[in-house]
Amino acid sequence: MFFASKKIVGIDIGSSSIKLAELSVTSGGAVLENFAVVPSPQQAITNGEITDSILVADSIRSAFKENGFKNKKACVGLSGTAVIIKKISIPRVEPKRLREQVQYEAAQYLPFDVSQVTLEHHVLSFTSSPENLDVLVVAAQNEYILNYISSVNQAGLKCGILDVNSLALANIFELNYGKTSEPVALFNFGSNITNFLVLFQGEVIFSRDIPVGGFHFTNEISKNMGITFDEAETLKISQSAEQKEVPEETRTFMNIALDYVTEEIRNSIDFYTATAQGHLITKAYYTGGASLTVGLIQHLVDVLKLPFEMFNPAQNIRSGSKKITPLYLQQITPFCAIACGLGVRLVGDNK
Repeated sequence: MFFASKKIVGIDIGSSSIKLAELSVTSGGAVLENFAVVPSPQQAITNGEITDSILVADSIRSAFKENGFKNKKACVGLSGTAVIIKKISIPRVEPKRLREQVQYEAAQYLPFDVSQVTLEHHVLSFTSSPENLDVLVVAAQNEYILNYISSVNQAGLKCGILDVNSLALANIFELNYGKTSEPVALFNFGSNITNFLVLFQGEVIFSRDIPVGGFHFTNEISKNMGITFDEAETLKISQSAEQKEVPEETRTFMNIALDYVTEEIRNSIDFYTATAQGHLITKAYYTGGASLTVGLIQHLVDVLKLPFEMFNPAQNIRSGSKKITPLYLQQITPFCAIACGLGVRLVGDNK
């Protein structure tokens, strides 16, 4: 899965921040050579879709230059409503007809015209029926893809690989934890989107981007208390830090958002379970900036009756720079998983 050849800069373009990571991967493990995080331009990214590629390009260029990145070949991750990842079963066909068959079958599940998307597939190593192949299909709208490529190119970099954030998470999870013998869930809680995937025996058998995240907590405080979004964000962070001067009603509105986010997570797990063919989730791992929201993980444990463990994307990653101290690595752990997962998708990696 990982190659020790040409390095690439992983770029995670999120609604609240943009992260860049450059790693070296050898037989001895992974080394983080450089990492940067900058705020995303306001209103330039909505639910994973870039609406202003010029502003995003400016942010990428600044982060690249100011943090001393050198390698201009990049791998950028896609997520959100314009990307679909779905496991389908198709009749076994000759290898030369596989792609045609996948496109025909996948067209029945896509919410947009198949002629307007780029579609890739991966045949899973196990199947639910001897007569069929189980295939993971990834489709993204072409217009959406072009906006990402344009943002990277306008920043002065070259988009060498287009990946999907969920698959990048799977790669960095396997680098750190190996292949799972039982189905495990992995959640990346972002600002507007939570990436949810299920891993089993080295394969992604389910993936969904859930449109909930840290934004919903801030928005609930803002609209109910009649304050600006920035003021609400400050209150939310203060609540997480358990500062005493936070208004008492902040907790009430945080709980409203907490119930909503948890219900959306539960609905997605229920959907997976209904189609899991007995591959029930035994454990969940979590990461992402919004996972730090006070009470979120414990509430999920209580409601879902599922053990949650913090995912450490740097567990098997060493520092390759003086600025990446052990303390710094610990500080970026909740935020760096996708960027690092993209950074280990080196040229020649076809997974």
